[in-house]
Amino acid sequence: MTRRPTTKNQGPRTLRALLALLPLLLLPACPTTPQPPAPPTGGLRCEGTPPNALVTVDEQIAGTIEQLGELPVMLQPGTHRVQAAAPGFFPWYGDVEVGVTVESLHVELRAVPE
Repeated sequence: MTRRPTTKNQGPRTLRALLALLPLLLLPACPTTPQPPAPPTGGLRCEGTPPNALVTVDEQIAGTIEQLGELPVMLQPGTHRVQAAAPGFFPWYGDVEVGVTVESLHVELRAVPE
């Protein structure tokens, strides 16, 4: 049976190697600061009838036609799916392109025949 020779420096050399690797072991635990989303630069203002029709943008409630006529919903530039619906009226759906300014959308819902 062959024995490996032992040296006096083997312990400190192993310790130095472990200390050198310690920052690499701790690196994944360091939290990164998430970047906040860019603030919206564009918007959508609605007008039309009925004024109490509920408007959703990208499946999120934005407000009523009347509310969005007074205060637009701020959006990122791009294409957004818009829906307007009210009881007793056929719903309206459409894709609206929003740029860096506030866009106006006119919606007239048709009443459901009785």
